[in-house]
Amino acid sequence: MDHKELMKRLNGNSQFLQSNDMKVTQISEGSARVEMLVDAQILNVHGFVHGGALYSLADTAAGAASFATGRDSVTLTGTINYIKPGRGGKLIGVATEISRGRTTGVYEVFIYNDEQVLLSRATFTMFFLDGDRYRDHT
Repeated sequence: MDHKELMKRLNGNSQFLQSNDMKVTQISEGSARVEMLVDAQILNVHGFVHGGALYSLADTAAGAASFATGRDSVTLTGTINYIKPGRGGKLIGVATEISRGRTTGVYEVFIYNDEQVLLSRATFTMFFLDGDRYRDHT
């Protein structure tokens, strides 16, 4: 698996990442780092990063880590614990593989701000899309 090509694929082909100022900055088998710029569009009414933005960053990091195994995937389940209010100029999501089986992988994600303050912790189960029955046949 060429991880540089995978980063290029994820960063270049995902409108979601681009429209939410997210970028995969590091990737290796079973792990990934995704950064997200903080701007007014992702703040809640209290001026903190919206929980949905934190969840999206965590989901993206878990997905990138699961893709780094050489297998495409989709999210099966995800849970997140919000620990501190999201503040800062940049968010950093770090995903690590906990377990990988035949059809699913489990990933833990920690989100920090640019001052290395832990903002949230999440766990995602990813479903691997192996085989022709999950491929787009259009």
